[in-house]
Amino acid sequence: MIFEWFALSLIPFAIAAVVLIIAGLVIVFLLKKFIVNAALGVIALFAVNYLGAAYGVNVAVNFLTVALCGLLGLAGVGLLILASLAGFPIA
Repeated sequence: MIFEWFALSLIPFAIAAVVLIIAGLVIVFLLKKFIVNAALGVIALFAVNYLGAAYGVNVAVNFLTVALCGLLGLAGVGLLILASLAGFPIA
């Protein structure tokens, strides 16, 4: 009788542990994807600044632009280039 109560009281903790492990794995996966996108975005921003200087394209590398590249990936770099060419500098 005591062992049945003890086993039943562990079930919610086991379920909570599984949910926390899955949530942790999802957070790590999303954070890793954000960091990779941000790194690629910074590299692309430096390349755009280096190669686009002859054409008047200048995109600042700051927290806002890196966060945008981290969220959108290389599409964020394209968005920043279009904004720069349209006359909306993000600084």
